[in-house]
Amino acid sequence: MADAAAKLGRWADAARALERAAGLNPADPLVASKLGSALSKLGRFEEALRSLKGAVALDPDNVQTRLTYAGLLIDTGRYSDALIEIEVGSRLALARALGDGQQGGTVDVGDNPAFSISRENVAAVRELGLLLDRSNQLDGLRQLLAAAEKAGIETGSLGYLEASVALRDGRAEDAKRLLLNDRGNIDDVRWYRLSTRIEEALGNADEAFAAAEKMNRSVAHYDEWRARGARYRRNIRVTARVVTPEWASRIPRLSAVEGLRTPVFLVGFPRSGTTLLDTFLMGHPETCVVEEGRMLEKATGVISQAPHVEWSAELLERARKAYLEELSCHVPPRFSGLIVDKHPLNMLRLSVIYALFPDAKVIFAQRHPCDVVLSGYMQGFALNPAMASFLDLGDAADFYDASMTIWVGSRDAFSQSIHTVGYERLIAEPVSELRPAFQFLGLDWSDELLDHQSTARSRGSISTASYDQVLQPLSRTPSGRWRRYRKQLAPVLPVLLPWAVRLGYVD
Repeated sequence: MADAAAKLGRWADAARALERAAGLNPADPLVASKLGSALSKLGRFEEALRSLKGAVALDPDNVQTRLTYAGLLIDTGRYSDALIEIEVGSRLALARALGDGQQGGTVDVGDNPAFSISRENVAAVRELGLLLDRSNQLDGLRQLLAAAEKAGIETGSLGYLEASVALRDGRAEDAKRLLLNDRGNIDDVRWYRLSTRIEEALGNADEAFAAAEKMNRSVAHYDEWRARGARYRRNIRVTARVVTPEWASRIPRLSAVEGLRTPVFLVGFPRSGTTLLDTFLMGHPETCVVEEGRMLEKATGVISQAPHVEWSAELLERARKAYLEELSCHVPPRFSGLIVDKHPLNMLRLSVIYALFPDAKVIFAQRHPCDVVLSGYMQGFALNPAMASFLDLGDAADFYDASMTIWVGSRDAFSQSIHTVGYERLIAEPVSELRPAFQFLGLDWSDELLDHQSTARSRGSISTASYDQVLQPLSRTPSGRWRRYRKQLAPVLPVLLPWAVRLGYVD
């Protein structure tokens, strides 16, 4: 009944039938998996995740279920959990395909084939390849493509994945040819994103910007997302007007948490080099970097329950407790080193940082405003109300202006200890820029910390938008990139250049 309803697109009927089936046989992983898919079609994402997680637990060797679960985890922003599923799934899929000495390969689960690398299963192979590509698992992606070739899958069927590998290998012309041969198998957003990067690598500024524009306009519900981004920016500006020195003076000062080394906060406007900087910090043996966790979001959620902007000590204690409970999910037990809470847009929550941890140190990653806005516009983010501002160049510039307005206002209102790391200086003279930052954090310096590529490789999958860039050697090429797009940026330069001058970019 559920399968028949699903074929007709009647997902509510399908979900009801599958819920009944799950009640009759709760140990059936296929029912749990199909129920998760049906619930996700209805937008019931939390229930869908629970059902898919149950399906994985019931049938841990089923690669296809893991891929479905990983895809939904990514769609709902659970990147760390998604990467675990991708890593396990890719190992399962490749193990027999590369180890049995036969053409192609199949990973079996009981009586049912869970996943096969074969000409009959190209769509599933492509899906796994896309997840490997997105999670920066290049070795796994190369192995998958080799197994696909061995199984007789035509190269053109996986042209997007071949193009991505070629671009990473510095073969931009080959990448462009491969991508053009695979136009029909990939969604527009993903296809134009890779096209943007290829044209950029070829030095074709006009073509790269045009591809980025098509990428952004191809997003489903484009106008709705832009409206959500506009509301988000309005809320930033409303909050900025509240944050004044007089208001800050009325915030109760909490005492330090006994036995806890106060976390460090790494913030900065998106595309300012926070992922590169946190990779350098990861290389230190006394740090634990929590990348884009939801700790401060949880704390802010508690504070926002107050009906007014006056924060009591009791309210802040509850918010800090929520922060620490979430933090415990990301830090090894009994870790006594320095915790680095890295989340770029926590720059908007400096008031919350101060209220919870008044003695906390903050690292602010800074980059030329024109470069970060251009980079964000051409990136292709997973969408949420914040990242929706990058769908339009004018919106992106307004987002920068709103973010910097609240950052500067908050910085001036609070006596927070803040150290700025300039992206341009970091890639030009890493020792001169990093050594003072480590000293600010109370960490011993070692020249071994400069080997960020080894650290990036050892950290495993990278969930941020910089996942395909952090493994590269330091290069000055991204600095001043905006000048090649000055014509396209002309409408937003009146917003951005005053900030550039204010931040010291006087040329």
